Amino acid sequence: MAEKSLLQKIKEAGSHTLIYGVGSVLQTLLSFVLLPVYTRYYTTEVYGILTLLTLCSTLTGSVFYLGASSALSRSYFDYADENDRKKVISTSLYITLAGAVMQIAFGVLSGGLLSRYLFGTDKYAVAVMIILISSAVAFVNTLLYLILRFQRHSLRVIFVNLISLLVNASLILYFLLILKIGVMAPVLGTCISQVLVLFILFWSVRKCIVKDYSRKEISIQLRFGIPQIIIGLATYVLVWTDSFFINKYLGLNDVGVYGAAYKLGMMIQALFVVPFSQIWAPMRMEYRHDNNATEFTRLIITYYFFIGMAITTVVSIFSRELIMLVTGKAAYFAAFPVISIVMFAYLLYGVVNIIDNGILFSRKVIYHVYIFWSVIAIKVVLCMLFIPRYGYMAAAYITLITYGLMVTLVYVVSNHLHKIEFENFRLFKIMVCGLVAYAIALLLPSEINLFSCLGKISILSASFVFMYLFVLNHREKGKISAILRATRMEDN
Repeated sequence: MAEKSLLQKIKEAGSHTLIYGVGSVLQTLLSFVLLPVYTRYYTTEVYGILTLLTLCSTLTGSVFYLGASSALSRSYFDYADENDRKKVISTSLYITLAGAVMQIAFGVLSGGLLSRYLFGTDKYAVAVMIILISSAVAFVNTLLYLILRFQRHSLRVIFVNLISLLVNASLILYFLLILKIGVMAPVLGTCISQVLVLFILFWSVRKCIVKDYSRKEISIQLRFGIPQIIIGLATYVLVWTDSFFINKYLGLNDVGVYGAAYKLGMMIQALFVVPFSQIWAPMRMEYRHDNNATEFTRLIITYYFFIGMAITTVVSIFSRELIMLVTGKAAYFAAFPVISIVMFAYLLYGVVNIIDNGILFSRKVIYHVYIFWSVIAIKVVLCMLFIPRYGYMAAAYITLITYGLMVTLVYVVSNHLHKIEFENFRLFKIMVCGLVAYAIALLLPSEINLFSCLGKISILSASFVFMYLFVLNHREKGKISAILRATRMEDN
């Protein structure tokens, strides 16, 4: 098969990022759609309890998934024969199912213990058990979604995500507003919808699964997957460390306030980082030996920050209006700066999936373990020092600092194994443009009125004009002009 050109690869990455973006938004839209309901229906303390329950499920799932989906991403394109690929998929599925059974058993046996540890009471034992069951089903679904992405069944992914969203939202609203079962509403509603999605996904990928498995791949995937467990656990510890220390030093009310603003900041994940990584993961493995692989990666990094910084700038400039609109409670309003800080932190964190080619290609994922846990140790120390003194705003800045440090360490280590090149000057202009636009917007009056909104729109327009004129090159501007001309011709 002839090697694809740079333009073909970029179009492939762009089109699937858009498609998976829709799917990712649908998959995570629920948390944003229901956030106004939660913040209005729950007290900040109850929302803090929900935040800690979510923390419990994500941490547990990061261990019991056994790294199989990460291992499958690395192994799948090592085989050209379709039957061999089916064996690899089936091997990953059997490993994942074993982990799911172990997590469910853990949830049933330790629900009361975890409830007492987190909340000092057995009251939430059933909630802990159900949310761990839901998490186990969810990581099985993650593997099945991955199979669909390998097959480039983008529209099918969106269809399943849409069903998941509708069922989950309907169940949660019914349990919350009609049956009035409090914090159990999202826990139970999510669990039921995950089970439904499991059956739909399994039916969709059934032709990719065989009864046989690869003995060779069991050892390969476990050797690759076990460090991924440690990395996955480190990832969630890194994300949730600040909530733990906020609960310890400040209380559940501040956990709830910070958690709401943090979730809004994480929208960059749903809008861009996750959909991009979903298509980038198979593409970089499939095209890693191509002659234009180095140039392709260099351009992808630039486009990643170009698009990601544009989204971050828009949301950050209107973060005050966003948190007021979504939460509707004055208790949350002061946390609006958390949104922009967290968004930029996650934009930085997402680039790890691009610049760690050397670590991934060489299968030396142990370096990720060292880096992640070193950064966690630094974050723990910073949280202990600054959260008691400066509150939850310190946690947001610590997140940004530690994610920036992680990206730096991954780049230094991975670059020794596989050279990565950057378009440094273009990246510098992108960063400066976004940060300056946000800084200028902060100088506007804090009151929300027509004048401030027009001022912010003017700042955004100026920043986008700058990026178009001084970041894009002549070839890229020509492509954009050609697309616009074609669009106008179709309209006429």
